[in-house]
Amino acid sequence: MKKLLAFCGVVFFGLVSCYAQKELLDKAEASKEADNYQISLDLLAEVDTIKLSVPQKARFYYLQASNFKFRREDSEAYPLLLKAKKLYTAIDSLDKVATINLELFQVVKNIGSDQLQYKEYIDEYLAYHLSQNNPKNLRKAYIRIAVNFARKSTVDSSFKYFRKGLRLIKIDQDTLAEANMLNNFGVLHNEFTSYKDSALYYFTTSRRLYKKSEYIQASFQNTASAYKKLGEYDKAIENYQKADSLLGKEYSKERKRFLYDLMAKTYELAEKPAKALEYYKLTQAYQDSLNLQEQEKAIFDIQTKYEVQKKENENLQLKQSRFWLISGVILLVLLLIATYLVYRTRIAKKQLEVKQSALEKNELEKQLKDQELAGLDAMIEGQEKERQRIANDLHDNLGGLLATLKLHFQNLKTKTDRLRDEQDELFKTTNSLLDETYQQVRNYAHQRNAGLKTSEGLVPSIRNFASKVSVGNNLVVQVEAHDMDERLENSVEITIFRIVQELITNVIKHAEASEIIVHLTSFEDHINIMVEDNGKGFDPFIIKDNDGMGLASIIKRVEHLGGNVDIDSHSGSGTTVILNIPKS
Repeated sequence: MKKLLAFCGVVFFGLVSCYAQKELLDKAEASKEADNYQISLDLLAEVDTIKLSVPQKARFYYLQASNFKFRREDSEAYPLLLKAKKLYTAIDSLDKVATINLELFQVVKNIGSDQLQYKEYIDEYLAYHLSQNNPKNLRKAYIRIAVNFARKSTVDSSFKYFRKGLRLIKIDQDTLAEANMLNNFGVLHNEFTSYKDSALYYFTTSRRLYKKSEYIQASFQNTASAYKKLGEYDKAIENYQKADSLLGKEYSKERKRFLYDLMAKTYELAEKPAKALEYYKLTQAYQDSLNLQEQEKAIFDIQTKYEVQKKENENLQLKQSRFWLISGVILLVLLLIATYLVYRTRIAKKQLEVKQSALEKNELEKQLKDQELAGLDAMIEGQEKERQRIANDLHDNLGGLLATLKLHFQNLKTKTDRLRDEQDELFKTTNSLLDETYQQVRNYAHQRNAGLKTSEGLVPSIRNFASKVSVGNNLVVQVEAHDMDERLENSVEITIFRIVQELITNVIKHAEASEIIVHLTSFEDHINIMVEDNGKGFDPFIIKDNDGMGLASIIKRVEHLGGNVDIDSHSGSGTTVILNIPKS
């Protein structure tokens, strides 16, 4: 009964804990989307990773990496992106893996270390989009890669991927996308090459394809920039004026201020100080207006944030009240069930008191007896199979030999008087048959049964072992199985069980953990097994070298099955062992 109450408590607090972890992840993601990266990181620091499922843990690492990436702390983001990629790969979330590959490419490129290569991530990213056979997504991939190469040192690579994207755009006959791509070519030439004439050609060509004034305005502004770099200031001013004529009331004051600042500087370069002063004054007027507007906006934002925060706090309090009310009802129901079961148990105990008195005195003896009986059942099953095999062999082999031997003795009896000349040969043959029979009996006696069968199945066997090694509140071993209804080959199930058994035993012996979680998930072509603990952790490389925990043996057994092993452990932060084992 105590175990039942403990189980009910574990279930209840497990539900509460899972809800709490999901809430933290949701809040952290919302903070990131609102550009509150430090708040997002603080929320993630409160997450207990041991209580997360594999998809949740992958999301956790990805959120951490995203926060560091947006803060331009690429060295911090890089290892977290690798962890997220590994977990998303384990659960076949290929879209996420592709997204992470692009971000790894960006991060590694930004780090600029000779030790890190970004090519593998580009190749994986493109290979995925090629496999999807979606031209629009593929061209987006080319464009995103090209934008990341848009630097003076890598401008050739940027042109290369922009051209790949342009070929796909022309197939789709997307006029707007084609115009934007040509404009990109112009920007690359204008900013990173000496071919300003080429920039002017692409700006002019793209402008013919644009239909909306906002795109045409930007094209004139880009054209003016190219003329200014060529020293043709009058043509630059002419194009700036055309751009200004297209800026209607719907455009922001910031765009006006930016354009007038460019025109003032260009008039100054053209040695037209009066016009330069005129546009500098216009620039300042728009700047003053923007400052006032920003102040008003800041006051409004603060007021809005206050109201939103107030409303969020009210909603949070209401949500928490509802949560604890529901939790209280659930706990009450569990307690009522437990009370009823206590009542039933007491009645049953009175009826079976005599029969169970010996078992109640020594629970350990019962467990040992159960183990002995289980071992005996397995041994009996093996013995029965061995007896059947021996019987078959005796019937097929020794039976024939003995029948022949009997016939020889019959011949010996009938032919004693008539065929004395043949006696010596008959005795010799009979003796040879006896020797052969004796040797076969010796061979059968030395043969051993090498087979083994898990009658219960893999998951029930692991659950049974987990329940036996769990020790109250000192150690809780949980087993979570997903889509594990299909039985595997007997030898494979036995090997997997021994591996999981050894991993749990290692944790008990070395990790000083209070919680172990075993995840078993069946996919289309492989089994994913994850064993997590909240122990003291270790350095996997040191342990592998010393083989202090039998990891080398585990790795060899997994590799024998055609699978792979991944170990994630750090001192003080627990250990995660991930196994991927093919089904065939």
